[in-house]
Amino acid sequence: MKNYRSIEVKILGKDYKYKVDEPEDVINEILENIKSEVETYAKKIGGEEVDYIFLLLLLNERLNSIRTKQEIKHMVDKFSDMLNTALKSNEEGSDDQSKSIQWG
Repeated sequence: MKNYRSIEVKILGKDYKYKVDEPEDVINEILENIKSEVETYAKKIGGEEVDYIFLLLLLNERLNSIRTKQEIKHMVDKFSDMLNTALKSNEEGSDDQSKSIQWG
């Protein structure tokens, strides 16, 4: 059974409470990062529309997540191609069937 604990953070004058089971140092770092980003956006857009800023942060995080997944897939495909090419060149002249490797 997971051990949940309550955490609280105040951002732009509003209190937010959550139950978490992650290590305290990880959660504190994430919350400080979010708080800092929200305050920076609030200064840039000249307002304290927390919901708007949170949605903007969420959109940016999702976009970064999609881009990261695409980059990882590209790297895995490239590595797979390189590995298959190396395996085929090593097997040339061999009577064994050529074997292909698929990653991801």
